[in-house]
Amino acid sequence: MSNLYSADGESSDDDDNSGEGIIGSVEELIEFSRKQQQQGVSTGSGIADDDDKETIVEDWAKPMEGIRPGTVLIANPRKFCEDGDFGDSGSDDNESTGVKDFLKFGWSSKPDPSLLAKFGLTQPPPRHLGADRQADLLPVVIVVSTDGGQIQGVLLNRRTGYLLGDLEQPAEDGSSDDNNDNNDMAPILEKFCIQPLWFGGIDSLSVGLDMLHLCPTVNDAQQITEDGMYWGGDPTQAQDAMEDPSLDRIYSGFDFKFFVQSTIWSSGVLQGEVDDNIWFQANVSNNVLFKSRDRMGTKKAKPLWTEILDLMGDEYSDITKRFYATE
Repeated sequence: MSNLYSADGESSDDDDNSGEGIIGSVEELIEFSRKQQQQGVSTGSGIADDDDKETIVEDWAKPMEGIRPGTVLIANPRKFCEDGDFGDSGSDDNESTGVKDFLKFGWSSKPDPSLLAKFGLTQPPPRHLGADRQADLLPVVIVVSTDGGQIQGVLLNRRTGYLLGDLEQPAEDGSSDDNNDNNDMAPILEKFCIQPLWFGGIDSLSVGLDMLHLCPTVNDAQQITEDGMYWGGDPTQAQDAMEDPSLDRIYSGFDFKFFVQSTIWSSGVLQGEVDDNIWFQANVSNNVLFKSRDRMGTKKAKPLWTEILDLMGDEYSDITKRFYATE
């Protein structure tokens, strides 16, 4: 499991300006497929007119208050990174820098080791990796449940390095290679085999796979956002559910994210972290959260942490400007 916390999915920047128009990786194929799918949903015919193409995709993120399913928690870098990573060594004078209200979010000169460990970090994200990689290591979590006196979330920016097709599958007769009945073994998920497997956190609330997705016809899934994001359901049934003829558009495996494990807070603990300015809270569009990020064509995409704060605007985008200014 050591590769869970490494620079997974990262590709060389040496060819950023070459090979335009060529799909050279699984991530580029995923992004290309998603764009084709989004452009063909208006009439169900697979063809969209020019007006539809202008209005289908929308990226947005808005600051919000309150902890509920669908809330996205974005790490405050001053609670996870080392003092000095922002070029001011924790100075209280922000007038000369022009960074609006940045310091009101708090400063931790030495990040709490237990906070780092909760998100698989043995040390503060090192600055020498570069600002993008450092931002990739800053946790972004979506709350998926607030039931039972505890809060469950999953990390949105931790790849395990595996695809679902890499998981051990039972034989077609339901038996496993070692002839043991193992109800925890992953089901056969042929329609999701090229989807990445994500690491949701260090806590084990359930065995098997959990799903975050956009398909309303999956059995037992709970809607967690107003714009149609769902949590849970049966992955095997989801393969048929996404082809339900009653749906208003064509769905595919790219509308699903699969997770192992979760991030769990006991009652009141997460609110205490919010009060301590460990997290920024946001409502974020589905398109941003499901976007492929290794590359956007020939251009490397922003880390999820960076894009959300930039879209939130005002003092939040000022934070990213400060974060990248000292690179």
